[in-house]
Amino acid sequence: MQDFIISTTPALEGYRVVKYLGPVVVPSVGAGDIIKDWLAGFTDIFGGKSHSYQKVFAKFINQGVVQMTDQARQYGANAIVNFRIETANITKGKSVISVLLYGTAVVVKQIKTQEESSDGEGLDRQAG
Repeated sequence: MQDFIISTTPALEGYRVVKYLGPVVVPSVGAGDIIKDWLAGFTDIFGGKSHSYQKVFAKFINQGVVQMTDQARQYGANAIVNFRIETANITKGKSVISVLLYGTAVVVKQIKTQEESSDGEGLDRQAG
């Protein structure tokens, strides 16, 4: 199993949720700057992606995922299911943005297939 699993789905293929530990929520509010706003204005007029704001959002999301993982580990979790991200502009301008990350902290165990179970039993009998 991976060190820690984060999934947007309520179930994980190949794993069984053995304990639901509760919600993990990380709100993040931050500001761009006047230069980013000015550059984004050109994007609004001419179309295209605002790379400066993409970097700001990516930073918030990456930091939020780290915080969520730390929070979930404190609960004893090894996974987060139903992971969601919501974003919003807090002000009329583009400078203050909100990113909300949330999900459910869970403990999961990997499900062994019949092949894995029978292979393991066969090896034990041969070794014994």
